[in-house]
Amino acid sequence: MIEIGAQFIIVASIMVFFVGVSKSGLAAGFGSLGVPVLSMYVPPIMAAGILLPLFVVIDTTNLWNYRNHFQRQYLKILILGSMIGIAFGTLAFGVVRPEWLRLLVGVIALWFAGLHFLRNYLPKISGKMPKKFGFFFAVISGFTSHLAHAGGPPVRAFLLNQDLPKSQFIGTFGFLFACINWMKVGPYLYFGQITWESIKVSLMLAPMIPFGVYAGLKLHKSLSQSLFTKIAYVLLTLAGLKMIYDGLSEIL
Repeated sequence: MIEIGAQFIIVASIMVFFVGVSKSGLAAGFGSLGVPVLSMYVPPIMAAGILLPLFVVIDTTNLWNYRNHFQRQYLKILILGSMIGIAFGTLAFGVVRPEWLRLLVGVIALWFAGLHFLRNYLPKISGKMPKKFGFFFAVISGFTSHLAHAGGPPVRAFLLNQDLPKSQFIGTFGFLFACINWMKVGPYLYFGQITWESIKVSLMLAPMIPFGVYAGLKLHKSLSQSLFTKIAYVLLTLAGLKMIYDGLSEIL
């Protein structure tokens, strides 16, 4: 039985709103903060189970909103890699410590952000990565997304490196994570992370989704390509620092 109070509902509702804004407007990493925040009130496994149906709804909504803005050439590689990552994550459930995953994801995020901000000083290593490397980062995203809802930064970093137009970036990222989150539903049900009790809590938080998605779409339309890119890389840097901090705090 999940015991929740008014404070949990307020905090979780705000979190869901910002996840909607970030996924729809920036493809940013508020989703990876959901489990740590809700874990202040409920066990982490339960927090992940509450959030997954909400992520599925947001990502599926973005499939429609950005239906004409995604790159199939990237999705073929990314979906295959994420499927393999989710399979590994299913096998590793309860074995791999999530704090090590957060540390790994944080390092990857900072690496890509560093290449971007230092590209004028590191011209030989700061160019575009070949598309085939997306497979590797998608495997990491699928793995870390399944175990800790922390799969966004590796793929986000890779797609930012490809210099896609802002709508194609969000469309491709959103399509991939709609697939990833739908693929996670089966394992989450099997391991008991999604239960009738967690679904009830998810339904209580779901009314915040349309507000977040609407605000995200408005934000996206108001940003120029250059400003979008700058904000996306700043958010990637902050997400990387936060994950490294969380990982090291739990390890130490």
